[in-house]
Amino acid sequence: MMSAQLQQPSKAGAQPVSANSLSNTTTPSGADQTTPAVTEPLKNRARDGTSPFVRAHSDSLVAWQLLDDDAVGRAKRENKLIFLSIGFLASHYCHLTRQESFSNPKVASLLNKHFVPIVIDREERPDIDSIYMSYNQSLSGSGGWPLNVFLTPELEPVFSGTYWAAPGAQDDVAAENDGVEKPLDWLVVLKKVLASWQDEEARVREEAKKMVVELSHISAEGTLNHAGDDFLRSPAAPTQAEPTLATVDYSREVYGEVDLDQIEEAYERITRTFDAMFGGFGVEDKFLTPPKLSLLLRATRFPKVVQDVVGPHECTYITGMGLRTLRRIVAGAVHDHIGGGFHRYSITRDWSLPAFEKMLIDNVLLLGLFLDAWLLSGGTKDDEFADVVTEVADYITGERMSSPNGGFFTSEAADSYNRKGDKVMQNGAYYLWTRKEFDAIVGDHQDSEIAAIYWDVQEHGNVGREYDPHDEFLNQNALHIVKNSTRLSKQLGIPEEEITQRIKAVKEKLRSYREKERIQPEIDTKIVTSYNGMAIAALARTASALLHTSADATVRGKKYLEAAKKAALFIKEELWDHGKKVLYRTYSGGRTNIEAFAEDYAYLIEGLIELYEATAEEPWLEWADELQTIQIELFYDNPTPTPTMGNARCGAFYSTVLDAPYTLLRIKDAMDTSQPSVNAVSVSNLFRLGGLLGDDKYTYLAKESVNAFGVEMLEHPNLFPGLLCGIIPWKLGGKHWIAVGESPLSTHLASYHKAPRAALFTLRYHKPGEPDSWLSKRDLRAAAFPREPGLYTRALEGTYRRLEDHDLRQAEQSYPGTPQG
Repeated sequence: MMSAQLQQPSKAGAQPVSANSLSNTTTPSGADQTTPAVTEPLKNRARDGTSPFVRAHSDSLVAWQLLDDDAVGRAKRENKLIFLSIGFLASHYCHLTRQESFSNPKVASLLNKHFVPIVIDREERPDIDSIYMSYNQSLSGSGGWPLNVFLTPELEPVFSGTYWAAPGAQDDVAAENDGVEKPLDWLVVLKKVLASWQDEEARVREEAKKMVVELSHISAEGTLNHAGDDFLRSPAAPTQAEPTLATVDYSREVYGEVDLDQIEEAYERITRTFDAMFGGFGVEDKFLTPPKLSLLLRATRFPKVVQDVVGPHECTYITGMGLRTLRRIVAGAVHDHIGGGFHRYSITRDWSLPAFEKMLIDNVLLLGLFLDAWLLSGGTKDDEFADVVTEVADYITGERMSSPNGGFFTSEAADSYNRKGDKVMQNGAYYLWTRKEFDAIVGDHQDSEIAAIYWDVQEHGNVGREYDPHDEFLNQNALHIVKNSTRLSKQLGIPEEEITQRIKAVKEKLRSYREKERIQPEIDTKIVTSYNGMAIAALARTASALLHTSADATVRGKKYLEAAKKAALFIKEELWDHGKKVLYRTYSGGRTNIEAFAEDYAYLIEGLIELYEATAEEPWLEWADELQTIQIELFYDNPTPTPTMGNARCGAFYSTVLDAPYTLLRIKDAMDTSQPSVNAVSVSNLFRLGGLLGDDKYTYLAKESVNAFGVEMLEHPNLFPGLLCGIIPWKLGGKHWIAVGESPLSTHLASYHKAPRAALFTLRYHKPGEPDSWLSKRDLRAAAFPREPGLYTRALEGTYRRLEDHDLRQAEQSYPGTPQG
């Protein structure tokens, strides 16, 4: 869940619009209001945007504006509603809306004449997307993109929705339903909203203001240090100096009600929603949910105390749920079986039809999951998931998703042209096959028959009618494995090895045809700091594990590690202003002026910690430490006696800085969704940096951040997988190894680098002969570290014990009895 603080309305923009240029926005429209001056017609400014998604609207009939003072100021001067459309380039429904509705002259005319239309890329401004998505979900209980929101000139939400049909598209639906009211289309929505504004502006404004307050309450979790509505009032002048972070005693303990029992409760609730038949959760569309799956995979690797609380048998079942889900994902149509990588989610319960967007963020998070699953299964080159790990890492580091200069692109679009010369893009065109086309490309009749059974390729297509009401996928097949090579071998009486070779040959033919004859989906070449931080972390971990696996795996391991380092260097050179100590969020043909959010700091810090542990190169850890200090300064909610309009003062990180441009609420993100929450990652970083640097402040703030969400975690622990992992080091401490005079490739360190993620576990490199290094000076414990080469562990009382062979074997113990099927 999220917690929020209202921001002062006058701080909505980066720079206030001059008072003499604005209409009296506090007075409702009526006879006493002056008629707005006639102004020049809006002109489409999308080409001035910094993201490929915004620039894709350049040829639209809608006169798109950018979210800036010009657009907001115009809405105020002309007393018009703002129409805000939020989306991303890869989205099928964003593309469809742009193609069907924003190109419609009637829709464009209404938007241009009576509204101020603004388009933003959610990947550039996740803060704004989050606020208005919360509003949309409060109205409908669901979300999605494009997110279309009507706002007052003060940016308060009036009405919202996601995909609306093009004008006239629903007429046939109404006829088929014998007069039943047809679903909303764009013209209906625009006319109704406009009428409400023109006829009842005072009521609309009043309800919008109430909704903002309601949103602040809906999102007010994590504000434990205030009572009632005190954070909505302007603070009184302080009567005494308040304690700052610099005056806190960080050696003292943080006390709170959350405990290991919340982990057990979370597992129980997650288990209730598990789909035993198809894996995943629920019985409708399936999302990848990496944070939830990661919590499941950790169950059998958590400390014995935790496993005793949950139950050893239950832990085995819980991890089995995670592994079963990953197997279904690999076999399903969300997996691009021909080109590698994974699509965004499954529209169907059985993973047989995906939403065809391919996102960097999904693939890097899945890489971490598959890496853990492989390590749990044994971690050798022949163990389950080994091929999936390298396939996903190859996809991420391949030429499609990686920039030649370093860094990784954001996504591949769902829509593309089926073949050269086509005029209209189609959803999933690059990934779908008719049976006739499939047979022609494969050529060999037996190979085609075997592969068709393997991937469920049917003459009339394999997409169920209920998922294709408009015949979008008529006769098309989304490849998904319904009979694996073992079952096919038994059914056909052919050796399994031969089946495997035939499938491999067919896959190569389909890949070659697809690359030569089809038009590849558009790439969003924007480079986002947070997404690249995730990629750096996943690739560094993968590289370290592979470098300790086998000779052929070592080649790939070096490749992935170089890609991770190159991405980190790109961010440091292009998106980090060392002089001003400012991190920026995006690069699109150049650095944009969007400063980083808390998530950019969190994910990048995590990636840098992984790079340090993979390479023993101190500059990565030094930069992580520097960024952590800045993240705390900009985003941390420092507990002090007096809550304010901008800070609840009870610990944890806000997603935005105080007075962030054009934001109504200041939100704390703690509930994991398709990606780990800002606070979950930040807590992990703080615990790890505290262990690596001997910094009590970092450890204290980690505990305080977990505690900030104690009330919500007690009530809904299953919604906080990431923060639940923070309870363990808070209550039990962690495991901290020190490698004295050892390199990352030392055979002793295989036990560390091949350990799946579980509880807090850090690896600190120490060079006794370099007392003047940054790390030796930063860590006050360094003078007392052992000097004899070897691997040591640090006990709670501060003593050091050399690790023996049995310690290393225990650390690399794999998951026993990995469930099959």
